[in-house]
Order: sequence, then structure tokens, then C-alpha cells
Amino acid sequence: SRTSNPFLTIPYLMGPQGEKARFLATVDNGAMINAIDTAAYQRIARRLSPLSPSIRTLRMADGSLVPSTGVWTGTLVWGPIEILTTFEVFPSGGSWRMLIGKPLLEQVRAVHDYSLDTITL
Repeated sequence: SRTSNPFLTIPYLMGPQGEKARFLATVDNGAMINAIDTAAYQRIARRLSPLSPSIRTLRMADGSLVPSTGVWTGTLVWGPIEILTTFEVFPSGGSWRMLIGKPLLEQVRAVHDYSLDTITL
């Protein structure tokens, strides 16, 4: 039997002056939001547009509630796709740097082939 692993990819976010901020992203089609870890965002914040306020409180898999740090809106480049999208920014506790969730997967019409472990954009 084969061990299942998270699907990882490296998209990048575009800054206001064309800067590129690469992220190691976990693709999670069960996540109902796109998300960036607060600490990861803070490390590259100077290269990206600032966050907008968010009133969201996010429920984690363990049931805990975590307030959003803010919302990043901008262009994400992932393979052949360049798209305007949004990410909630909140602390992941080091679990991940970026989550590509169902909203972005729907937006780019991604198709995940689980037997080959590939995503077609």
C-alpha cells in the first residue's frame, strides 16, 4: 500500500511593483478558504500589498477559533494561471505557510487526479 502525502506546490504572489513572493503551498480541497500563515506573510510583507481588515474568525479542524489577521488581495501565479484572488491571513501554528483551498481551486477550475497525484490547471 502507498502512503498518502499532502499535495504541495510553489505558486507566487505578485507585489505592487512586480515583486514575486514564492510560497510552499499545501493544496487542501477541504479548506473552505484560501489562507496564508501570519508569520509567513510577515516575512515577505514588504514585497506585497498591505492587508485589508477582516472580521472573520476561523474555526480550525480541532474546533478552536482563531481571528483573522487580515485579507490579502492580489495576483497569484500558479503554473500557467495568473489570477486575482484573496487569502485570509491567520496564524497556522507552523502547520503550513499557504493553503490553496476550495475557493481558489474552483476559481482556476483545477482537476486533481488522485491516482497520479497531479493537478491540472
